[in-house]
Amino acid sequence: MKEVDFKTYQLLLVNKCVSKSVIPKSVLHSDTFQNLLQAEILKFSKLGRGFKVEVSKEIEFEKFFNSSFPEQEVSNTKSGNIKKYRNSKATKVDSSPIFLFRGFSAYQINEQIIDLQEQTRDFGLFSVIPNSVIADKICFVENLETFLNAEKLLGYEFLFVHKYGRIGKESLSMIEAKEILVFVDYDFNGLDEYLRIKEVFGNAELYLPNNYDELFKKHSTSLKGNKA
Repeated sequence: MKEVDFKTYQLLLVNKCVSKSVIPKSVLHSDTFQNLLQAEILKFSKLGRGFKVEVSKEIEFEKFFNSSFPEQEVSNTKSGNIKKYRNSKATKVDSSPIFLFRGFSAYQINEQIIDLQEQTRDFGLFSVIPNSVIADKICFVENLETFLNAEKLLGYEFLFVHKYGRIGKESLSMIEAKEILVFVDYDFNGLDEYLRIKEVFGNAELYLPNNYDELFKKHSTSLKGNKA
């Protein structure tokens, strides 16, 4: 997305409500903005003689914002660009991505062999700012609660990975694995994260339970809240 998109959605994130007149037409008419309206994450409300745009689902909007502006480049505009979404200038800011790991074997992290089985058993997880990670099988888990219990579903062969904040391409570049599984929520943000990982790891696969069709019929809802 362009800088104008970032600034608009950042304004909504901070203020929760802005006049419709301050929303640039390019943002207002974009597919992304229209999808947020259809999902009722944003809504129009009457404001005097005009209208205002409100954030009606704050958690969902924050997830959208974090997934749309992760630690990656935002498209150039005539006025310049921003290298990181939290940086309003064009100068690059070094990031220190925090990763959480759970595993039941030894793995090479930051060029050291780490006994993750011991760390996981004694402390529940292992946290680090990595510069290199090497494993045969890695499973990225979006949801923290799922991450803390993933081995109960997927077994003990994977190195389970959860990132504090959204995963960007820069973070992924330091990871090497023969097999990549992506376990995310089946919503806009989760699938967006899967596609972002897929861009870096062409062999990445999306985790789907064997009874996915049954679960979809039972639990899925339409954007309007009706059964899909």
